[in-house]
Amino acid sequence: MTASALGSGLSVRDVRASRPQSLVAVSRRLEEQRRRVVTMAQLLLWRRSAAPRWSGAASTAAAERYGVVVAGLGQVAQGIAVAGQALGLAAGRLQGAIDLVGRADRRAAAEGAWVDDDGTLFLPVRATVGDPAAQAHRARLDELLRAEVHACLLRARHAATETDEELARALLASARGVTPGSGAGAAVSPVLPVPPSERPGAGDDAVFASAAWWRSLTDGERRRAIRERPEWVGPRDGVPVAARHEANLTLLARAERVAATRARDVDAAVATPWHAAERTRSDERVADLRAIRDVLGRRDGLERRLLLVDASERDVKVVVAVGDVESAEHLTTFVGGLTTTVRDDLPRYDTTFVRMRADAKAVARGDVAVVTWMGYDAPQLDEIVTSIDRNVLNAKLARDNADALADFVTGLGAARDRTAHQTVWAHSYGAVLAGFASLRTSGIDDLAVFGAPGLPFSDVDRTSLRPGALNVLGAIGDDVFNYGWMVHGNPPASVVGALRLSTFASRQLGVGCNHFLHPRSDFVDVGRTSTGHSDYLRAGTDSARNLVAVAAGRPDLRIVQGADERACATTGPSLGMDPLAWPRPVP
Repeated sequence: MTASALGSGLSVRDVRASRPQSLVAVSRRLEEQRRRVVTMAQLLLWRRSAAPRWSGAASTAAAERYGVVVAGLGQVAQGIAVAGQALGLAAGRLQGAIDLVGRADRRAAAEGAWVDDDGTLFLPVRATVGDPAAQAHRARLDELLRAEVHACLLRARHAATETDEELARALLASARGVTPGSGAGAAVSPVLPVPPSERPGAGDDAVFASAAWWRSLTDGERRRAIRERPEWVGPRDGVPVAARHEANLTLLARAERVAATRARDVDAAVATPWHAAERTRSDERVADLRAIRDVLGRRDGLERRLLLVDASERDVKVVVAVGDVESAEHLTTFVGGLTTTVRDDLPRYDTTFVRMRADAKAVARGDVAVVTWMGYDAPQLDEIVTSIDRNVLNAKLARDNADALADFVTGLGAARDRTAHQTVWAHSYGAVLAGFASLRTSGIDDLAVFGAPGLPFSDVDRTSLRPGALNVLGAIGDDVFNYGWMVHGNPPASVVGALRLSTFASRQLGVGCNHFLHPRSDFVDVGRTSTGHSDYLRAGTDSARNLVAVAAGRPDLRIVQGADERACATTGPSLGMDPLAWPRPVP
């Protein structure tokens, strides 16, 4: 990355050499001078009012002259104010540009690299290792570093150049006596910098560009953006959580007003078959938004943040975090699968993840935050027969939304000052989505898939995950896990480099078993054993403990699947009940 690649304007060297504190000092001196001029004008007015009264031509001329002088002093004071305001704003923006260059320097230094005055990133010579997965992971980190450094330097140079040009216009306008709101002087008024455009699939460059845009703003501009343009802030990956939450509360209130108006219109409409369907959609939209409001309002002393709310499409999309996402050492993002809806599942997931977060904090080295990511329209049961593209048997929906998940996870890291260990928990069809996301360079450190019908790769080497980062859980009796690969590609348990974690606690080691026997307490510890497709998160199960261990960054606490469990989970029929539990015929 060279200086020419960043475009014309001020260079990285220029940004580093700038001294915004000098502009602040001049702005303060100008403010002192403005106050003196205002005081002088007030003194003249007082002297005029206190002078002896007389009439005639001389009196009229003197009054007119006083008026001209006072008006002139007012214009001078206003010109000084414009110059001082422009200098203060320029100082704030230049400091933001300097901070961006500083972040690029710190991020490079953390990876053993450095950035010169031309904006060129120099990476150290990386030692060749024999593990292809480790090589791919190292390449992923370097790619993320390049994207972030490039975005920081590009925004820093753009902000500094734009600030320099705006300051020149403002000072010239002030010197010419042109004030804001009068002709050409209108350009002096501060304009809120527009964020970078978001293109679908733009990837890490867009995420880091958004993070750099936010860092380049002054505190006042950030408050204005949240207040005046919440749609710029709330859904933007790379913006800090606190700002997104505040903006999204405004967007939630807007969505609630629109939904309420729509519900009233539907109620007032004439009843028809079409009206009944519209009434159902309206009621579901209201229920979705009410569920979000209820979860955010829970009074359990825990911090919750609204990181996304989008009611513009077929279903409501929402992302809610519990815990301090901005400072926690461990961040976990959950992705659900088939039939997931906000109204039915967000409250349940929140309750579950409050418990699992507490379990993770008990063993983690540092704080833990858990995010419920409902950032895509999950497939529904009726769509198996009514849709092709949104069918759970089709990977298109997962593939199309993988970038959104990867950008979200990357954005959480890009918005922070300190790096965090980031895990993705993915269930059912959500695991297919997470699998596609792991093919792209992102901030995902560990991936745990449970009840996954299949993954879009056969070897971890194809992903950007580090060695040992892919954790697979499949419960006995889970037909989605056992047979979903016939539709969705590679069986998760057979992916090269995947670690199979336990979901099953046998009481009789070495006896072997099959799925018909799993309900019997004399063969298994029922409390620790997950069965079927929807039992992975139940408290006390080995599967929940394994997910907690992954989220907490404690691989040493993972329970790896043994030979007996592997036999139980892969042999024998998977449908039906324990034959010994079948009802006996009445004699």
